[in-house]
Amino acid sequence: MITNHTQLLNALIEKHGLKSYLEIGVQNPANNFDRIKAEFKEGVDTDHCNSLLVYQMTSDMYFNATYKTFDLIFIDGDHTAEQVKRDFENSLRCLSDNGFIVIHDVLPENEEGTLIPRVTKKWWGDVYKFAMKMNEYSVIYKTFNIDNGCMVIKKYPRPGVVFVDEIITWDEYLKSGQKRMNVTDDITI
Repeated sequence: MITNHTQLLNALIEKHGLKSYLEIGVQNPANNFDRIKAEFKEGVDTDHCNSLLVYQMTSDMYFNATYKTFDLIFIDGDHTAEQVKRDFENSLRCLSDNGFIVIHDVLPENEEGTLIPRVTKKWWGDVYKFAMKMNEYSVIYKTFNIDNGCMVIKKYPRPGVVFVDEIITWDEYLKSGQKRMNVTDDITI
C-alpha cells in the first residue's frame, strides 16, 4: 500500500522501468532522495545537502545549465505557485517521452499553511493554485490523496490547449479543487 511520496516514486520507477530521477528541493537527502531506487539520480536544492549528487543552486539555474532528460522528476522545492509553474514547465522540457512528473503538496490542510510569506510551521505554500490549472497543459494527470497530495503527470499531446489567466483563491480550492485536480483515494499507478 502506498502511503507517502517516497513509496509512490519508487512504485512508478518499478512499474514503468524508469531509470533516471531528478528531485527539485532535496533539503535532507535521507528523507527521500537517498531512498529513491533509480539507477541515475540528481537533485537540486538552494541549501547545502552534503551529497555529491545534489547541486547547490536554484532550480532555475539548474534548468538553464542542463541538457539531460529524466524519466521521473519530483517537484518539492519552493512552494510558491509561480516557482512550481516554472519548475513544471522546465521539467516538461527535460522529461523523457514515457516519463512522469510528480508535484508534492497540492492538497493543503488549511488556508494558514498556504499563506505567503509563511506564517505556520506546517506549510504547503500555494502550490494548489498552480495544480488547479493543470488542465491547461497537454498532459494527463491524477492526484493521489496521500502525503498532502501528490499529483502524477504524464505528457499527452492535446491539440488546441488554451491558457486562461484565472486567479485561484482558497474558496475556489475548497469548492472545486478535488475535481479539478482529479483527486483519488485509489492509490493504483
